[in-house]
Amino acid sequence: LGFPCDIGVARNKGRTGAHEAPDVLRAALANLAWHGRGAISDAGNVDIILGGQDPLEDAQLGLANAVSDILQSGAKTIVIGGGHETAAGSFHGLHNSLKDGGKTIGILNLDAHFDIRLIGEAGISSGTPFTQIRQSLQECGQEFHYLALGIAEGGNTKALFERADDWGVQYMLDKDVTRDNLDPVLATIDTFLSKIDVLYLTLDLDVMPHWQMQAVSAPSARGVDITVLEVIIEHIGKAQVSWPLADVVEFNPSLDQTGCAARTAARLIDTLTRAMLG
Repeated sequence: LGFPCDIGVARNKGRTGAHEAPDVLRAALANLAWHGRGAISDAGNVDIILGGQDPLEDAQLGLANAVSDILQSGAKTIVIGGGHETAAGSFHGLHNSLKDGGKTIGILNLDAHFDIRLIGEAGISSGTPFTQIRQSLQECGQEFHYLALGIAEGGNTKALFERADDWGVQYMLDKDVTRDNLDPVLATIDTFLSKIDVLYLTLDLDVMPHWQMQAVSAPSARGVDITVLEVIIEHIGKAQVSWPLADVVEFNPSLDQTGCAARTAARLIDTLTRAMLG
């Protein structure tokens, strides 16, 4: 399911262009041979209608409705964004599909940034999705289970780290999410998964080092290597947890002159798809 929206990136003063990503990544995926189990189908793109009181809020609602409909049909879903404002719509679609189940949802964010900015005068943005999610969970009397892996210390203010601690966010810095430190990383993931019923994984491509992924709004100086991301994804695929939803966000085709970044992102989407289908 495509979410061709980067209104939130613009509000977050980032480099826009991620709204073009879904169709570009579909083209890159079409060149890959499928070696996974099960069948894949294309659900098209969510319509983004500008205008109204808050077009981003409307877009997230449209995404949530589309995700919920697909999940309730029994299909697992990968959303291709779009900026990281995608996450609020993705999560709410999953939450709506489970409303009567009383299940605990956990969010695993592979990202250089917390994206827990406070919602100010500019409104919601690509920097606020997990703030929005936490607020909606509080309104439902539910806990906020959020693990972020790959956080760049220099890319997040001290206030964001303090807010993360205050909100009970679990996280590991990019310098600790390495091949040499995989055992503690996977143990942290396993502990997190043991406390939830349903997993939502969101992959912000700016978690990768800039030499592997330059076509994002904010490339990472260090980042987490693609081989480590693949180990993490494949490990989760073997875990005993329900994993119906993932998204991949922040790819910006306008910054990908050679097409290499699209192919890299497509490989990760393929890895995610195979891991989710088991």
